Amino acid sequence: MPIIGIDVEKCTRCRKCIKDCPTQNFSLGDNQEEIVYNSSRCILCGHCIAVCPENAILYKDMKDEPLDFKESQNPSTLVSYESLHPFLRVKRSVRQYQSTKLPKEILHKVINSMRYAPTGANMRYFKCLLISDDDKKNLLTDSIINALESRDTRETFQNMRTRGLDPIFFNAPHILIFYSKNPWDTRNVTIAMTYGMLSAQSLGLGSCWIGFAHGVLQDHPAIARKYTGIETYVLGVMTLGYPAIKYYCAPPRPRIEVKEL
Repeated sequence: MPIIGIDVEKCTRCRKCIKDCPTQNFSLGDNQEEIVYNSSRCILCGHCIAVCPENAILYKDMKDEPLDFKESQNPSTLVSYESLHPFLRVKRSVRQYQSTKLPKEILHKVINSMRYAPTGANMRYFKCLLISDDDKKNLLTDSIINALESRDTRETFQNMRTRGLDPIFFNAPHILIFYSKNPWDTRNVTIAMTYGMLSAQSLGLGSCWIGFAHGVLQDHPAIARKYTGIETYVLGVMTLGYPAIKYYCAPPRPRIEVKEL
């Protein structure tokens, strides 16, 4: 297991790991002084690492390093509500893109931000397929249109294709397809994609959740296998690129009805 125990020389017995571990892997030893770690139920969430003020949690092979800085103890010092709220509100689903391909380092920044999205029981099975090749994107677009159940929608989209338009991916330079062996990963992918879209916005990029593509690839595994090589469950599809449109305001939205008990 990546978390292998406690450095007893560093440990001050503050018991924060005992209180914060969601699966109760930490407990007091028989002498009621030493803290004991039991790995049998560990879900690798890292709460113990994050909450330990003495960096006394021992771990290995977690494929990442902890982010250790003063502001992490109070995230509100990083971004205030007054800054975050308008940033969230101006998020738009972009359907007009420049043809310019994104640099790899920018793509990796967006994808990397998704790895820190919260997931149920800390399960992290989902993977991402990045499609940037124009020919492959066009083949995928046409296969999705041809598989649409609604005849009217299918014919409308096919007519748009004859005019050089892309009604599925909107000629975005990049397509990200998320898939997993676990169909219950749908919610996890939804959260991760939201992280990615907000990260993309901070980099001056546009993004859009593509429901038509998600639906067809989910309902037609043969199409997914043929055009993407994905053998498991397709759980989300989004576009990414430099926007070719500028928005001048954030439109109004209805209030969420709240019932208090």
